[in-house]
Amino acid sequence: MGAQPTVSDVADAAGVSRQTVSNVLNAPELVRPATRERVQDAIGRLGYRPHASARRLRTQKSSTIGIRLDPITQDGISGSILDRFLHSFTEQADRKGLRVLLFTADGPDDEIAQFRRLSDAADVDGFVLTSTFHGDPRTEWLIEHGQSFVTFGRPWGIDDMTDPQHLWVDVDGRSGLRDATAHLLHAGARRIAFLGWPSGSGTGDDRREGWLEAMR
Repeated sequence: MGAQPTVSDVADAAGVSRQTVSNVLNAPELVRPATRERVQDAIGRLGYRPHASARRLRTQKSSTIGIRLDPITQDGISGSILDRFLHSFTEQADRKGLRVLLFTADGPDDEIAQFRRLSDAADVDGFVLTSTFHGDPRTEWLIEHGQSFVTFGRPWGIDDMTDPQHLWVDVDGRSGLRDATAHLLHAGARRIAFLGWPSGSGTGDDRREGWLEAMR
């Protein structure tokens, strides 16, 4: 097996300096599009891969996103939904040159302890949270400590859903239950029950409201 290509090899192949190659890898906005494309083409042809440890020392970034695996019994994504989510999430991260680090935690307090450990060691650049709930202490801790994060689940109990400190994505469970119930009513059903989460669950209460809206 031949030697792994180096930055110098890429620079020679692209006809640029080593610094230009470094800029393309670490600060591409500094490089003219035509030059950047030439360097990226050389990287692809040679099969060059930056050394993760060296790059981490230079940029102070790990290019890694942390996400906790939800317990199967918890009110959150699990089973086949979690499997599909993680596959899609990992594929998209890889396309952006990012890695995904999975970890477990025994409840919110333990998860916060994991946040602290991973961020102190610079093992991750940000987190994806799942299973959000009213009074969630995890988001408060991350905001307070300036950690980047996105939640798969809306910020329950927060008035400003557009707060840039708390980016989130979620399904519209309320509209979904309203439309599903309306469909049953249109089909002739009249006694339609709602079976969901215990009262106090953000997800459950939201979906129950959709059912009630259609039944009124």
